[in-house]
Amino acid sequence: MSTNQNGQRAASNVPAKKQESTEVAFINYKNKITESVLNRIAALQKGGITVPKGFSADNQIYLAFLKLTGMTDPSSKKPVLSLVTPQSVANAMLTMCLKGLSMEKGQCTFIRYGNELQFQQEYHGTVALAKRYGAGDPQAQVIYEGDDFEYEINPKTGKKVVKKHIQKLQNINNDKIVGAWCLVPYAEHPDWEPKVEVMTMDEIRRSWMQGATKGQSPAHRNFPQEMAKKTVIGRACKLFVSTSDDAGVYGTDDSPEWQESQEAPAEANAKEAVFAELPQAPEPAAVEAVQEDIPEPGPEDIPEEPVWQAPEDLKAAPQQAETPLDEGFFNI
Repeated sequence: MSTNQNGQRAASNVPAKKQESTEVAFINYKNKITESVLNRIAALQKGGITVPKGFSADNQIYLAFLKLTGMTDPSSKKPVLSLVTPQSVANAMLTMCLKGLSMEKGQCTFIRYGNELQFQQEYHGTVALAKRYGAGDPQAQVIYEGDDFEYEINPKTGKKVVKKHIQKLQNINNDKIVGAWCLVPYAEHPDWEPKVEVMTMDEIRRSWMQGATKGQSPAHRNFPQEMAKKTVIGRACKLFVSTSDDAGVYGTDDSPEWQESQEAPAEANAKEAVFAELPQAPEPAAVEAVQEDIPEPGPEDIPEEPVWQAPEDLKAAPQQAETPLDEGFFNI
């Protein structure tokens, strides 16, 4: 879409019917995937699987599509949705719903690998899961060179216990961080022994190397103390989640018993293949038609790290003709 000197969108010569069909193609694509995911969730619930209490799958799928619509591949400049299979989009949405996480809240994101869209749990999602499983507010502290820090491992339980951490103001120096530790209490049982995680700065940096920016984002360079806290909180919350049961997810005192499906093999196979009957990925022009109505993000909306990054060896997408569109686009 071209613009004039006043920043206004220029009029397009595309016929109204062509523009309308482009928009409808994307709407149908979005609606079909949403319907398939919700039907799949309903089928899984009959076998004992459910989404966490208080989670609205309909709303979160809708909000996730809003985010996905604005994602563009940095190399080809094409909308991500036009480069990935609809089956992978549906599976990513399904994983998001079963975990009860929100892409709109930054608890998870979707990353493109080749022609596949994959779900990725983020830091805020890990903390949210820990709280859902009964954790209280995690508390983290940075250990600087010169701090009087001492912890021990309980030989009976194998758990770490911080015995002492005395920090002087003059020790606070981002160039002399030696580690960080985090304590995660039980929300409803403050007298229980909390989960504790201790990490050296070497461990923290190696964890950063697993990310897209390899620990070189502006946030890592300018605020290493906060990013160190974030890393150790994430690991401590993962420990909390992995050692908890599912009672908090279902909102009952006991997790539901798993039941074997009594449906016929043919019916079961049909449900397994539900995502095979999806429309083809939308054309770039179809996604761009709705991208026009998505407001530009402000400074507060820019993430600390890239939401996703395409592999360097990704094959270039086939060249497709660009179709300029006029005003009056469908507003999701």
